[in-house]
Amino acid sequence: MDHRFPKWLRTLVRKLDFLGLPNLGILVCGLGVMAYFAQISGFSAVDKFLFDPVAIREGGEWWRLFAFPMSDPSSTPTNPIFFLFFILFTYFIFQSIESQWGAGPLTVFVLMSYLSTAAGSLILEFPTNLWHYILLNVSLVFGTLFPNFEILLFFILPVKAKWLTLFSGALLLMQFVLGPATYKLFLLFALFPYFL
Repeated sequence: MDHRFPKWLRTLVRKLDFLGLPNLGILVCGLGVMAYFAQISGFSAVDKFLFDPVAIREGGEWWRLFAFPMSDPSSTPTNPIFFLFFILFTYFIFQSIESQWGAGPLTVFVLMSYLSTAAGSLILEFPTNLWHYILLNVSLVFGTLFPNFEILLFFILPVKAKWLTLFSGALLLMQFVLGPATYKLFLLFALFPYFL
């Protein structure tokens, strides 16, 4: 982390640096592959992994706190070729951010994304796919750190990362403006690490 970040945040991340997991992208992609194989094998209990505050609190289903990578197979491409590109691109994003920030700050950021999204979900009793918001935060950071990186959209159209980030931001703003009050509050919780 460099001078662009507030001093207190750099100090906090430096103190939590021991939490750093080198090559976090491998772990993240490995969990994504497990979720994909659970989905294509017809594993019927995949919906049991959704982060549902009511099921956690009242049903005693505490595993939902940690099983978030397998929570929503519908957000994962079912086509094996698209899934392969999704996993490779996710790994590339994590490795790029880790090369810029280091393992400690990236791990702290992902942990903060998890904690803030989980807190918003628990407080508002809003069942959600935590995985989606964690990857959203990470991809927004990628677009901010590497705005001029070109991505071939549909393997044809060259698009800079900053335009994809701005498009994602516009969609989030539209959801924020048009969504109900609880969803607005949840979005603030979920995107808090990025705005920090």
